[in-house]
Parts: sequence; C-alpha cells; structure tokens
Amino acid sequence: MTDAANSVFVNCPFDDDYKPLFEVLLFTIASSGYRARCALEEVNAADIRFDKLCRLIAESQKSVHDLSRTELGRENNLPRFNMPLELGLFLGAKRFGGKAHQRKSALVLTAEKHSLPVYLSDTAGSDASQHHGKPIEIIRSVRSYLHTTPSSQPLPGASRILEVFEHFKSVRSRYARALQMTPDEIDPFRDYRDYLGIQAEYLNAVAT
Repeated sequence: MTDAANSVFVNCPFDDDYKPLFEVLLFTIASSGYRARCALEEVNAADIRFDKLCRLIAESQKSVHDLSRTELGRENNLPRFNMPLELGLFLGAKRFGGKAHQRKSALVLTAEKHSLPVYLSDTAGSDASQHHGKPIEIIRSVRSYLHTTPSSQPLPGASRILEVFEHFKSVRSRYARALQMTPDEIDPFRDYRDYLGIQAEYLNAVAT
C-alpha cells in the first residue's frame, strides 16, 4: 500500500517539448523525499486510463498540475483537455471523497501570470505559479509547495537542487550501463519506471 502522504500526483503534458520540464519536475519531487505518481507508471492494456487516474489520485495526498499547454495541437488544431480534467478529478476527490481525502492539496502551474482565469474561469480566486518554461522556476514552485521533506526536514534551495539535477544528467548514462541499459533506454516518457529507478539509484548514492 502506497503512503498517500508521501505521494505526489503529477498531471502535465507528455510530449517532447515538455520533456526537460518533466525531468526536473520528477527530480525535484524525488530529491525532496516524495514519490511522483503519474499515468506512465503502469503499463497495462487492461487498465482503463480513467480508472488508473482515479486510483493514482486516491493514493496521493499532494499533486502538481501543469496547465501551461493551452495552444492548439499541430495535427488537429484542437487543444488538449486532459490536464484540466485531471485537476478537476483531484479537486472533486478532495471535496467529495470524505475525511480520508480532506488533506489533499494541489499546486497549479501555468506558463504565464494571470493566464489561468482566461481559459479556466471556475478557478478564479485560486493562485497559480508561473514557470515561464524554465526549469529553475519549476524547481522554485515545487520546492515552495512541498516546503519540507516527509520527515519535516528543510529542503535545500532551488539553485542547489538545479545544480544536483545537472550533475545527475551528466552521469545518468553511467548508472544506466550499471543496470545493463543503454542511454537511450532512460527516456522519462517511454521508460518511466526505469528512469525513476536510475534517478533513485543516483539520489541514494549522493545521500551516502
């Protein structure tokens, strides 16, 4: 059974343009002592995606929702609504899920300031953090939201987390080879579980 208090549900775009931000988002969560949870962690054709999302949300007390992807798609000229839907599921779980879910909390990210009420007016009055497409801003927002480790220890500053993340990127191929994997097999989207495993190996090593 997953410890919900230490789990952070991640709701964000899964495309190549977002990949650098996704990597630093995962690293910030993990290096802060929490477990990132998202739809990529399970590969099961028999598992309906909506049911999977509901289960992950039920098992997570915290969440990060990046709603910065609002532009029309390149192929069909339509926007993506997955991220607002998942935010709605999480807020619904908090509101209607009973006492077990009342402690749920959410960090909402956008690319630019004041953009959220324009395309999601029902969130008016809610504060969103802006990352402007910059990894350091993702770190600052997530670090501020988590505030401490699960054991209530203070987190290092955003600049230090970015420094450690950059070092991780420079050595992760070595960790991949140690696990008999090639550098191409550590893609955070395609090989999510393996990627998190290598990330955990690195964080364990630098902590000792």
